[in-house]
Amino acid sequence: MLFRGRTVYGSGTVEGPALVYGEPLSFLGDVDGRTGVIRTINESLVGRVLVIPSSRGSTVGPYVMYQLSKYGKAPLAILSVSADTMLIIGAVMAGIPLVTNLPREVLRLRSGSRVTVDLDRGEVHVHEP
Repeated sequence: MLFRGRTVYGSGTVEGPALVYGEPLSFLGDVDGRTGVIRTINESLVGRVLVIPSSRGSTVGPYVMYQLSKYGKAPLAILSVSADTMLIIGAVMAGIPLVTNLPREVLRLRSGSRVTVDLDRGEVHVHEP
């Protein structure tokens, strides 16, 4: 399966298991910046490719994303259907690769599915068993 979007930040390729969060994510309220755990589902971002419809929340969200990076708890990449200014700023500040403008069907992926993100082409390849 292949999805095409637009790379906002990053280059090269990233590969890892997907973590699909079907709701708009608030980095300030939903994510623990020191541990990398999404509190609402008790799942870690570490070593995973985060898939979200969008982000929500305040201007503090980018600082939580930076905190994730500082503590080595950031996701490998973030894939989103749409990215607001705060998600873009946070990704750049934290050095987290970001691909957006993906079709909503990307949210139907199963968490744990292996994905390869080609940041140079804005492509997401899903390797389903």
